[in-house]
Amino acid sequence: MKKLLALLAFAPLVFAQSTVTYSYGGLPVPINPNDWNVVSVLNIFVPRSLTVSKVTATVQVQYGPVGDLNVYLYSANGTRSKLLERNCPSLSNINTTFDDSAPTMFSAICPQAGSGGPYKGNEPLSNSNGENAYGYWRLAVENNGSGNTGVVTGFSVSITGVTTGPPYITPNSIVTTSSLEKGVVAPGDQLSIFGASLGPTPGMAADITKPLPTNLGGTQVMFDGVAAPLYYVSDQYVHVQAPMALTPGKATQILVVVANGMMSLQVPVMVAATNPGFFTEQTDGTGQVRALNQDGSTNGDGSSFNSVPAPAGSIVQIFLTGLGAVTPAVAAGTPAPTTPLSTVVAPVSATVNGNMATVNYAGLAPGLIGSYQVNVTIPAGTSSGAARLSLTAGGDTTQKGVTVQVK
Repeated sequence: MKKLLALLAFAPLVFAQSTVTYSYGGLPVPINPNDWNVVSVLNIFVPRSLTVSKVTATVQVQYGPVGDLNVYLYSANGTRSKLLERNCPSLSNINTTFDDSAPTMFSAICPQAGSGGPYKGNEPLSNSNGENAYGYWRLAVENNGSGNTGVVTGFSVSITGVTTGPPYITPNSIVTTSSLEKGVVAPGDQLSIFGASLGPTPGMAADITKPLPTNLGGTQVMFDGVAAPLYYVSDQYVHVQAPMALTPGKATQILVVVANGMMSLQVPVMVAATNPGFFTEQTDGTGQVRALNQDGSTNGDGSSFNSVPAPAGSIVQIFLTGLGAVTPAVAAGTPAPTTPLSTVVAPVSATVNGNMATVNYAGLAPGLIGSYQVNVTIPAGTSSGAARLSLTAGGDTTQKGVTVQVK
């Protein structure tokens, strides 16, 4: 039965073909002189799981002479297509669409002002046919000829393909929920999985006051064949707690199974004994740490509601993920007990502004699921303002750029 299910899971489903277009929305990116050895890169995120059958790319560059430039398009899988490579030495600017079905190559006629078209690139954009469109597409522009400067002002991709049935994830789309760092998971860690066709639309959240389900909205996340507890599931995002039984030093195989029985490909992620990461107020995993002061108030500089700095010498309660095994053990997906407290097995230390700080408690946060709490005394004499915060558990250190506010 399991073999039959696997065959069904990866059987191709045929959907109507569609074309999607996504554009770069950031500021113009400078083109630097040749001797700087810097490549200008623009990123476009494509949130669709499509099997690519055709790609066109529109490029706008203000630079002369175009013959100095290498212009490459990289697919979400990293496949490169050369659009131009030091062609058109007497031309200034590029403002055109590259399309394999165009009758002539841009580099063959070097159109006035670089406009008009569409034109073919030096290499076919069909290099990425058959790949999955999901992920970051990149335009790379390199000055490989002179000391001149310019800017890349625009970039878009249009992708034609059919929707693929199975959920789609990649090694780069699995990150630690707190720090957003990728490539490693600890027993009991919290992971954010980004992808396509991962679950229901709209998304669905579990009741975090109760043990978490391992099937939510028809979505399951498997670690080595074991279904893990789920906080939230949706089409493009899943929040999951890793099983406590993962073996450090080995890779765990992660896959997503959805309601129709279809599975993603397995993605290996290395397991470490610890993978500490601070929860922060900013969504990028840096800046103000999520913490409570000794009097129960929220630690901060006052810019967020009712937040205040902590006096030097006082204790702050800091919230993290990834501190690994605890004693007594608590099953993944269940709220941590208040009595007895479940403490971290690995040794834990902390610094504030580079000075060692006393760790008064390190364990699961009572009443929460998969979240750890470390109580740290702010060293006496710590300067007021945002103080650098770092924590090490079992030899692994939290992400950089995190601060705690001191009075």
